Amino acid sequence: MNKLIGAFAVALCLGMAITAYSDNVQGDLQQNLIRLHIIAESDSEEDQSVKLKVRDAVLKNVGDKLSADGKDECKEEIINNLGELENIADNILKENGFNYTSHAEYGKFYFPEKSYKSMTLPAGEYYGVRIVLGSGEGHNWWCVMYPPLCFKEGEEVTLSRESEKILREKLDSDTYEIITKKDNEVVVKFKIVEIVQELKEKISKKNGG
Repeated sequence: MNKLIGAFAVALCLGMAITAYSDNVQGDLQQNLIRLHIIAESDSEEDQSVKLKVRDAVLKNVGDKLSADGKDECKEEIINNLGELENIADNILKENGFNYTSHAEYGKFYFPEKSYKSMTLPAGEYYGVRIVLGSGEGHNWWCVMYPPLCFKEGEEVTLSRESEKILREKLDSDTYEIITKKDNEVVVKFKIVEIVQELKEKISKKNGG
């Protein structure tokens, strides 16, 4: 019986340590990144095409302004410009003959795992701006507004030297390695972070959170 209690205590402590580690990494990312999420009306070819046109217009018109000197400044710019983001999206939709409109909001949202050319972000909750086109039932386009990763090389989002410098300075070294490196030890750490956050999201949905 004592061995069973001891094993349970060890397992409990290990689980708590793993959860704490995952939460620390995810919290580090939450506090230092702002993501951009554009959701299409549907998965039809037309709705997906106009989603990309909205993306291009948003990045062209407000990308530089929203990629401010710091996360707090970027957040303030986003909140102050939600109406402008909606106007940009609505104009593109109207120009292309669509009768639905858009809705933009800033908040904390759950994002699945997303790989970019230079890094991979684990699934979990992040702060971000969400632009929903129509009913928002189609596939999405993701990017990172701060630090500025929303500048494409072809269709791939790249990590510029400026953005890499910001991430190195802002993130804990362990967090930075987890999202930018691919050796075996880092991959294990990445999956620990992701599995815990995915479980928390499932529990939250089950409880109606």
